[in-house]
Amino acid sequence: MQFLHGVRKLKYHVIAGIACTRKLTSGYSVSQLHKRGQHLRLRGLKFPVYVFWYYFKRDDGKYEKRFVLSTKALKASTISWWGKRRWLS
Repeated sequence: MQFLHGVRKLKYHVIAGIACTRKLTSGYSVSQLHKRGQHLRLRGLKFPVYVFWYYFKRDDGKYEKRFVLSTKALKASTISWWGKRRWLS
Protein backbone atom coordinates (compact mmCIF):
# COMPACT_ATOMS: atom_id res chain seq x y z
CA MET A 1 0.00 0.00 0.00
CA GLN A 2 2.91 2.36 0.64
CA PHE A 3 3.97 1.92 -2.99
CA LEU A 4 0.55 3.03 -4.25
CA HIS A 5 0.48 6.04 -1.94
CA GLY A 6 4.01 7.02 -3.02
CA VAL A 7 3.20 6.83 -6.72
CA ARG A 8 -0.02 8.81 -6.27
CA LYS A 9 1.87 11.45 -4.29
CA LEU A 10 4.06 11.94 -7.40
CA LYS A 11 0.84 12.48 -9.44
CA TYR A 12 1.23 9.27 -11.49
CA HIS A 13 -1.30 6.53 -12.11
CA VAL A 14 -0.83 2.87 -11.22
CA ILE A 15 -1.89 -0.41 -12.80
CA ALA A 16 -0.85 -3.24 -10.48
CA GLY A 17 -1.77 -6.79 -9.58
CA ILE A 18 -3.40 -7.39 -6.20
CA ALA A 19 -4.16 -10.42 -4.06
CA CYS A 20 -7.65 -11.92 -4.19
CA THR A 21 -7.77 -11.67 -0.39
CA ARG A 22 -7.49 -7.86 -0.38
CA LYS A 23 -10.44 -6.39 1.54
CA LEU A 24 -12.76 -3.55 0.59
CA THR A 25 -13.84 -0.92 3.11
CA SER A 26 -17.24 -2.63 3.15
CA GLY A 27 -15.63 -5.84 4.46
CA TYR A 28 -15.95 -7.92 1.28
CA SER A 29 -12.88 -9.38 -0.40
CA VAL A 30 -11.89 -8.60 -3.99
CA SER A 31 -12.64 -12.20 -5.02
CA GLN A 32 -16.33 -11.64 -4.19
CA LEU A 33 -16.79 -8.93 -6.85
CA HIS A 34 -19.13 -9.75 -9.74
CA LYS A 35 -18.64 -6.77 -12.06
CA ARG A 36 -15.37 -5.71 -13.67
CA GLY A 37 -14.30 -2.10 -13.48
CA GLN A 38 -16.02 -1.25 -10.23
CA HIS A 39 -14.96 2.03 -8.66
CA LEU A 40 -14.35 1.19 -5.02
CA ARG A 41 -12.16 1.70 -1.97
CA LEU A 42 -9.72 -0.83 -0.54
CA ARG A 43 -8.77 -0.97 3.12
CA GLY A 44 -5.58 0.96 3.76
CA LEU A 45 -5.94 3.25 0.72
CA LYS A 46 -6.93 6.89 0.94
CA PHE A 47 -8.21 7.05 -2.65
CA PRO A 48 -10.65 5.00 -4.76
CA VAL A 49 -9.44 2.50 -7.38
CA TYR A 50 -10.89 0.46 -10.25
CA VAL A 51 -10.65 -3.33 -9.96
CA PHE A 52 -10.56 -5.74 -12.90
CA TRP A 53 -9.68 -9.38 -13.40
CA TYR A 54 -8.73 -11.79 -16.13
CA TYR A 55 -8.12 -15.53 -16.40
CA PHE A 56 -4.46 -16.55 -16.58
CA LYS A 57 -3.70 -19.92 -18.19
CA ARG A 58 -1.21 -21.85 -16.07
CA ASP A 59 1.35 -24.35 -17.35
CA ASP A 60 -0.90 -27.27 -16.40
CA GLY A 61 -3.71 -25.90 -18.62
CA LYS A 62 -5.95 -24.71 -15.78
CA TYR A 63 -7.14 -21.13 -15.52
CA GLU A 64 -6.52 -18.88 -12.53
CA LYS A 65 -8.36 -15.63 -11.81
CA ARG A 66 -5.91 -12.72 -11.44
CA PHE A 67 -6.91 -9.30 -10.11
CA VAL A 68 -5.61 -5.93 -11.29
CA LEU A 69 -6.25 -2.45 -9.91
CA SER A 70 -5.98 0.91 -11.61
CA THR A 71 -6.02 4.40 -10.15
CA LYS A 72 -7.26 5.81 -13.47
CA ALA A 73 -10.55 5.09 -15.22
CA LEU A 74 -9.65 3.13 -18.36
CA LYS A 75 -11.41 0.53 -20.47
CA ALA A 76 -11.51 -2.92 -18.90
CA SER A 77 -9.70 -4.43 -21.88
CA THR A 78 -6.84 -1.92 -21.55
CA ILE A 79 -6.29 -2.55 -17.85
CA SER A 80 -6.54 -6.33 -18.29
CA TRP A 81 -3.99 -6.15 -21.12
CA TRP A 82 -1.51 -4.22 -18.97
CA GLY A 83 -2.14 -6.56 -16.05
CA LYS A 84 -1.49 -9.64 -18.18
CA ARG A 85 1.82 -8.20 -19.38
CA ARG A 86 3.06 -8.27 -15.79
CA TRP A 87 2.88 -12.09 -15.69
CA LEU A 88 3.67 -12.87 -19.33
CA SER A 89 6.97 -11.03 -19.65
